[in-house]
Amino acid sequence: MLMSKKENKTVDALEITNATVGRRGFIKGAGAVAGTVAVGSVAGATTAKAAKTQLNITTWMGVEPGRKEAWESVLGKFNAQSTTSEVKLTGWPFAQYVNQVLTGLEAGTLTDDLIMSTPDLAVRLFKSGYFLPLTDAVKAAGVTPNPKIHAYVTKDGACYGVSIVTVNFGLLYNSELFSKAKIKPPTTPEELLAAAKKLTKKPNQYGFWHPNIMAEQGDFWFNMQNWVNMYDGVWAVGKTPKANSPQVVKAMQLWLDLYNAAIPKGINNAAAVQLAANGRIAQGFWVSAAVNVLKSTNEAVYAKLRSVALPHASHKAASRVHPISLNKLGKNKAAATEFLTWLFKPENMADLTMQCLDFIPPFPEMANVPAFKAYLKTLPWIDGFLTPPSVPITPMDMMGDFITKSDEYGTIILTNLQSAVNKKKTVKQAMDQAQKELLVLATKL
Repeated sequence: MLMSKKENKTVDALEITNATVGRRGFIKGAGAVAGTVAVGSVAGATTAKAAKTQLNITTWMGVEPGRKEAWESVLGKFNAQSTTSEVKLTGWPFAQYVNQVLTGLEAGTLTDDLIMSTPDLAVRLFKSGYFLPLTDAVKAAGVTPNPKIHAYVTKDGACYGVSIVTVNFGLLYNSELFSKAKIKPPTTPEELLAAAKKLTKKPNQYGFWHPNIMAEQGDFWFNMQNWVNMYDGVWAVGKTPKANSPQVVKAMQLWLDLYNAAIPKGINNAAAVQLAANGRIAQGFWVSAAVNVLKSTNEAVYAKLRSVALPHASHKAASRVHPISLNKLGKNKAAATEFLTWLFKPENMADLTMQCLDFIPPFPEMANVPAFKAYLKTLPWIDGFLTPPSVPITPMDMMGDFITKSDEYGTIILTNLQSAVNKKKTVKQAMDQAQKELLVLATKL
């Protein structure tokens, strides 16, 4: 649904409530701030001078606890040393982000110089010609973007986006709750369901968390997209949807069984964060970025977090690369390139990565920064997100040609899944109907 002109305006992040806490089913509780649609965050504003060029970065990260502060810190350092440019974050909460960016670019009104993208959005914008090559910044910074993770935004040897955060899914769990229940982290889907049931003591404790309300459909689909890996399925092969394949049906049935037995129903992501921060959610399939939110919310719970690879034989898990790119519609390309050159310097990118509690370098040069090497040894929760044991699968691997219609695909899946949630259809019947609708969507690819 498109936003009104009034809703589309950008407001300062200082005016936004800290209730905005959970993207990815955990990182931004958009439902907690209904009506708040845009964020802006100025770092180092007191050092700005009239002569400086003002640069905007369109992103959803200005409202993520921990990540917001990390970006403000890093931008503050750039702004303090730059005599030519002042950089700030603008944008919208994640639940509205893709729609707002697409609407603004198509209307020609989104002219911020830099854009951060989810993998699905990056594919759409790259193919539509909105990104410019980052050759000058990459060369000046002396770095070599990892060709494997940047392949989908690379053309003719030029990289059109460099990852500012790459996140993997893993099973993140509260080790204290597992220890009290005298159970070990699950290694199979059957063990996952059994553990979730044993760890559930409604309404005080829940054995699993996963977004489940259509009001936060972006988060719901972000997480559900990963579930197809549980039985080594895919959502599509090329232009052929696979919504009613045995692998997908089994994955959706597993999710529904967990939903009925162990997942808190009908709450938004902000409420789920508070439950987890209070030690009342035992485990979930989360991206590694969720850890930063918990650390910002409750240091005591953060200390208890551990992870294992997703509990199935192949350990496949969605891996999501989020690039920053030059916007073709931006007005300050030279200044934006100057900032990216500074940001891509290994020590600066390492600083951002560490402050965000991330750990996957976008280029090998960063891995050689001494502080980063030492930092990796301080993360006791990291094991399940590493490769190996996790086997990273990209959204493009899972979605086939539907990657450019990922949100539309997700709407069809989640809408039909509701009929199984409400016990009006079996999961197989719901996915059969979804398959029919997806075949129609395929004609629009």
